[in-house]
Amino acid sequence: MHLDGKVALITGAARRIGASLARALAARGMTVAIHHRGSREEALALVAEIEQAGGNATAFAADLEDVPSAERLHAEVVESLGAPRVLVHNASRFERLSLEETDPAALRRDLAIHVESPLALSRAFARALPDGADGRIVALLDWRASLPDPTYFPYTIAKSGLLALVRNLAVELGPLVTVNGVAPGAILPPSAGGGKGLADLTADLPARRPGQVEDIVEACLFLIERAPYTTGAVIPVDGGRHLG
Repeated sequence: MHLDGKVALITGAARRIGASLARALAARGMTVAIHHRGSREEALALVAEIEQAGGNATAFAADLEDVPSAERLHAEVVESLGAPRVLVHNASRFERLSLEETDPAALRRDLAIHVESPLALSRAFARALPDGADGRIVALLDWRASLPDPTYFPYTIAKSGLLALVRNLAVELGPLVTVNGVAPGAILPPSAGGGKGLADLTADLPARRPGQVEDIVEACLFLIERAPYTTGAVIPVDGGRHLG
């Protein structure tokens, strides 16, 4: 897909991987809708940085734990910038909870952010595409979507649901819209801190080291720019973690 002049919506884009992808897409001429929930100052700072570099970006706030807010988010982006041609499901929550610690509220939060809101956004995205226009949807997954990790019980279940959503959307939205996933491994420490360090998490991997944010960005750019015949696929960027 030729990106210059088109609109991209990235959820959870104020910080970390989402922000890096926003910079990369803006540098390729896209107008980027930077979604955030509570990181307003960081989102506005990123918008200013992109605009100073000659790009175009706008910040949009929405709480993706509330599915109607996801639908309103897409409508606001369309009204302000036009229909997105690229949608990246990056927003996430990563809470360490065992089976015994998982209550219905925690599971509902994870499912809303990782499955229900991405479904609502993807449906709105497909409906808003101009007739005959192609589109790209990329979901940031996790190696846990395919390999159980009971220390993050609701998160793992929800990411598995997002993987199933990617595959079902690929069938439903083809041929004009491709839907794929990128599954990071140990790239950044959890934003909330705690847990093992990256060196400990990667000591037993085939790669023997953590990855870089740029590794994730490049995988996303490949799926968005250069992979029109790839859909329903997941690129593992995890140093071999998916091998078990």
